Amino acid sequence: MEQLTTYRAKGKTIGLLFLFKYNLNGHLKLFEISEGELNNEQMNWLFSSNFPANENIIKTIWSKDKKYTKVFDIEKSPADLSFEALWNLYDNKVKKYEAEKSFKKLKEADIIKSFLAVPGYNKYLQRKGIAKAHLSTFINQRYFEDDWSKA
Repeated sequence: MEQLTTYRAKGKTIGLLFLFKYNLNGHLKLFEISEGELNNEQMNWLFSSNFPANENIIKTIWSKDKKYTKVFDIEKSPADLSFEALWNLYDNKVKKYEAEKSFKKLKEADIIKSFLAVPGYNKYLQRKGIAKAHLSTFINQRYFEDDWSKA
């Protein structure tokens, strides 16, 4: 399952609640109006240059600009970058102790790269018909730095 960072934008007076979910590259993966209904004016405002189509917009503009902060309370729920989340995403349930030990040595940037590399690695394995390495090998041999789409 893809790791997503969620931003909850709750209208202070307008009775709307927006959910924006971004992947680890900052690309919008899901937008939801979870409370309230937009009127035409709100629809025109939101689906214009105001729409946070990437995470950088909501982080630097919606969360800091008074034009937005006076209207919305923004709450961030970071993506789950825990070992357990990677263990479940990788889905090769052997040598957990070794994998966790290797995981703990990674810097956050490498942890993010690991999450991003798993889907491409899985496609590569399907294409080539070869066995999946243990997660500890994936980490220790830095498989997450390979470009699996070109391998």
